[in-house]
Amino acid sequence: MTNSLSFEDLCLTGRGHLKAGRLDDALAAFAEAARINEFDADVHDGLATVHFLQNNYEAAIRHFERVTRLDPRRGAAWVNLGAVYNRMASYQKAAEVLRRAVQIEKKSSAGYYNLGIAYKHLKQWALAVPAYREAIRLDPKMADAYLNLGNVYVAMKNFAQAASHFKKALDLKPGLERARLGLEKAEAELEAAKNKSSPFGRLVDAEQVGAAASGAPTPTRELTEEERGRDRRELSELLVRLEAEFHALVGSTGDQLGPAVRTLNKMLTQALSPHGVSITKAEALEQFIEARSQYTPALVRFRETLRQLREHEARYQ
Repeated sequence: MTNSLSFEDLCLTGRGHLKAGRLDDALAAFAEAARINEFDADVHDGLATVHFLQNNYEAAIRHFERVTRLDPRRGAAWVNLGAVYNRMASYQKAAEVLRRAVQIEKKSSAGYYNLGIAYKHLKQWALAVPAYREAIRLDPKMADAYLNLGNVYVAMKNFAQAASHFKKALDLKPGLERARLGLEKAEAELEAAKNKSSPFGRLVDAEQVGAAASGAPTPTRELTEEERGRDRRELSELLVRLEAEFHALVGSTGDQLGPAVRTLNKMLTQALSPHGVSITKAEALEQFIEARSQYTPALVRFRETLRQLREHEARYQ
């Protein structure tokens, strides 16, 4: 009977049952140990693990949280707590917990991997990418990290990077079906993009190609008055939009990206931010990544308007 054993024997018995997969017996042993000493972090860690394996996530969270209160520097407990929040689809809470986890346990590939999962589901691609990359750096054989990073690149429509990471996942785990399917999709998108492209920037006919090769100017046609009016209106709208997006891009660079870059650079040589507030290198990097994630959409919009200007020029040439 477990109630005749000492606290130490109960803990040892619980770990033995847990290792053997006898979850109910492990739960009984750890529960009896907790009745003897409810302030032991290892006991609550054991209870949390059993509840997690039994898919009782709410109970697992209660006990992992108890571990973090009893032993705040136990990084593995923070990692596991974040993993359970991910399982419960509480991704914002998971990200908060896991950011703290990797500050404590800086070499935890599982911590960065789980942080990548949280960011991926929050659609914060610019934060998910470095999280997965750090997990891979710490554990180069983590096939699932390559797979998930490939899926993030698909979401970002960077199919070349996606294909590269799916291939690496398959090299490490040839039977990984999701990586195979992901690779097929990424390669199909790359092929489709290749077929749509033209070395001349837009579709041309053979006569125009010959004229370009001979150095003869490409013939143009006279616009009607209605077309000229429409041309001026569209061009004016595009230029107004381009100017607004230019100012947004410059503002984003000056107000967010620039300060984040300077702070990160300063963190390489000193432990305090320019404002005298303590900040870790991980926090400075996270600030930079967040600023970059705000800057990137502005840059994308600016480039899209430039593309529309080029199309407008071609249409009225």
